[in-house]
Amino acid sequence: MSAPYLPKRDLSKVRWLASFPKSGNTWVRAFLANLMIDKGRPLTLDELSKIPFYTDTSRTKYAQLEYFGKAHHPYSEERHGTNPAVYIVRDPVDVTISCANFFNVSIDRMHREVARDWPRHVASWLPRTMLVLKYENMPDNFHTLAKTIPVPDDFQSVTTAISRANFRTLKRDEEENGFVEHNSAAKTKFFNKGTVGQGRELMTDRQVARIVNSAGELYTRLGYGDSDE
Repeated sequence: MSAPYLPKRDLSKVRWLASFPKSGNTWVRAFLANLMIDKGRPLTLDELSKIPFYTDTSRTKYAQLEYFGKAHHPYSEERHGTNPAVYIVRDPVDVTISCANFFNVSIDRMHREVARDWPRHVASWLPRTMLVLKYENMPDNFHTLAKTIPVPDDFQSVTTAISRANFRTLKRDEEENGFVEHNSAAKTKFFNKGTVGQGRELMTDRQVARIVNSAGELYTRLGYGDSDE
């Protein structure tokens, strides 16, 4: 299951799955892992954590000598190379709640950090992106992902992988067996609710407005509403 050795500076074969933290990157990687490694059952989180890059092997027609890696840092050519990335985006209002829960900090503190950092992160990656995946459209848009990158893209394989990477299944696995990507310092789980719209339920109008206004045209460009709301 482990990927072949990839030299540290050899970025020419890496296709980055880039996202701001808590935007669905792990969900996408779980889908790809289940799509490319068929064990006849959902892969466990432990198995997922041992696969830093997802690729097919030379034994199938899908072998492209390409690797898929997670990227949370803002884009830099030195760190990430020049291959177009897949960018995973989530409404920063909802990201705020997920990050506050994961890092065990107040919503007030986190909304300021997201307002400052989210626009920079998105702006750094969008010009270098081959596909934008919206969290709010997952998992339906996984079919589009499979047809964009060199992986099995037949309907049955994709549908089966989507089922095996079900958010509730991942959450239950963490509850029963743990997950290395949880926040051990804050003692918080990695998978929380994964719902859409929770930010506006839990944040004040002022906090929401700060995030939306800081995002500016990127907010509307990505289809999240009017920038003056």
